Amino acid sequence: MTNSRTRTIRRQALTRPGVRMLSIAAAAAVALTGCQASSDNAEPGETGAAPVSVLLDWSPNPDHVALYTAQHTGAYGDAGVDVTFTTPSNTADAAREVSLGRSDLAISYEPDTLIAAEQGLDVVSVAALIPTSLTSLIARTESGITTAADLEGKTVGLSGLASQQPTLDYIAREAGIDPNSISAPNVQQSLNQALLTDQVDAIFGAFRNIEGVELTAQGDFVIMPATELGVPDYAELVIIANPSRLAADADYAERVRAFLAGTAAGQATALDDRQVAIDALTPETEGSYDPDVLERMIDATLELLPEDGFGQQSAQDWAAYALWMHENGLLETEVDGATATTNDYLPQAGS
Repeated sequence: MTNSRTRTIRRQALTRPGVRMLSIAAAAAVALTGCQASSDNAEPGETGAAPVSVLLDWSPNPDHVALYTAQHTGAYGDAGVDVTFTTPSNTADAAREVSLGRSDLAISYEPDTLIAAEQGLDVVSVAALIPTSLTSLIARTESGITTAADLEGKTVGLSGLASQQPTLDYIAREAGIDPNSISAPNVQQSLNQALLTDQVDAIFGAFRNIEGVELTAQGDFVIMPATELGVPDYAELVIIANPSRLAADADYAERVRAFLAGTAAGQATALDDRQVAIDALTPETEGSYDPDVLERMIDATLELLPEDGFGQQSAQDWAAYALWMHENGLLETEVDGATATTNDYLPQAGS
């Protein structure tokens, strides 16, 4: 048990997908025009497929099941694109790199995309990769914390995402308790470790299909999704592109369409045959997860994916969520969330 726990904590520090601080320099938007040219004139590779660069939000993990299944099965090649995935040096990189044209696409999050829009960065969500919220409140069963009201006087570890404290405050108010009664230290990437070593009574910001599965493999824990605590639902992971390039560069737009078509095929294959999904992710995550736990994580993730309508997003839902963010201090100014998303490049849009 000791060795298993040590491996889990190390994996938490290296590959946790839920630490998503967005700290972006305003100068990034100014530099957009001069930095995007190198990606606009992408030449086909030796196979004839058009190159597409995709910046992940974190190291490969089960949230990326559609991506790596598409890569594993050759769906991207069938769609006419040669995809290169890279991991970020900083999880804040996604919107900046796409806005600057240094990456064709990136994996990000609905809240962060709206924050990027507020900051004037040139990004738009072109598909929902994980169309529902994963963020959860997790506590040991013996702690007695089974509802948000039980957090009064307790210590809840956060990972440092700017939206977490105001969201936790909102949850507390909805439960009828004083947010100031909750101590909320920033434990950064060590959410699981803080809970396993009793540094905190609960953690907020963990993903139910990743940390939730990993923790329940080691003991008894209560997992409360944020959406069950009063937070409106949103797309946890989204695929973002550069809207100016989409409008001005037909080649870029076509490569984005082809990438999304390949990803849709990857998701369909993963849903049809979980073993293919396991085979696709196992080498990409080697050393990060216990194989049995990885399978459970993949199963938990596949349960969240729609069988039809890959990537579909509701402009109305994005607008409503942006309004909620503004009303609860997650956005300083009002943002029209409907303009931060589009379905125009999804496979269904061309059918």
